[in-house]
Amino acid sequence: MWKDLPGALSALCADGETRAIILAGKGKSFCVGLDLVIMGAGGASGGLSQPLSGAEANLRQLEVTREFQRCISAIAEAPLPVICAIHGHCLGGGIDLATACDIRLASRDAIFSVRETKIGIVADVGTLQRLPKIITAGHVAELAYTGKDIDATRAEKIGLVNDVHADFDATYEAAFTMAMEIAANAPLAVRGTKFVLQESEDLTTEQSLLLNGIWTMITTLNSNDLKEAMGAFMEKRTPTFKGN
Repeated sequence: MWKDLPGALSALCADGETRAIILAGKGKSFCVGLDLVIMGAGGASGGLSQPLSGAEANLRQLEVTREFQRCISAIAEAPLPVICAIHGHCLGGGIDLATACDIRLASRDAIFSVRETKIGIVADVGTLQRLPKIITAGHVAELAYTGKDIDATRAEKIGLVNDVHADFDATYEAAFTMAMEIAANAPLAVRGTKFVLQESEDLTTEQSLLLNGIWTMITTLNSNDLKEAMGAFMEKRTPTFKGN
């Protein structure tokens, strides 16, 4: 999964047809996190014929962590909106995945936990960086320090998820409906909106306004979709956007 997810996202974003992405799990849960059996066994040896020095082992471990980080960041950096449909357990790495998405929906049976402190590690592939941008500091601290489970009702109350639905099918249907709502809009406008939102996280208001204006100048005002929107309005019909 770590190796394949960035490539799958890249392919979807480049195919010219996809306008929104849904991330969901097919099993009993969305994601139960790290495989503790493999971790407890020390992981794979990688076929090394000679033992590594401490420095080499540390660098190798850093690169493994960075690979995991890049996988999760590929979701956050995708130019298309990503909707997360969560059911069952969403633990540890599941929180990393969910917080990298733009929108989160959950089923009533969903359980959330920043589980890392319970197994003696610090969450290191995105939760501690992205969760504070979604919920308030006190809730972040409570979840990250305690490693406690919270249910979907609490997750919705603190703003971790947008809505809660009866079961997985209802959650996925809601995600699909939302994806279709997004897909009905002008693709370049949706991409531009996500781009400005992403880039503005590290900019001042004035810098963000300038970036926003530049995007409008070089893209929005020159798009055929804008012409189509204006024409459809005047002709009182539904616009047909082609993303150009």
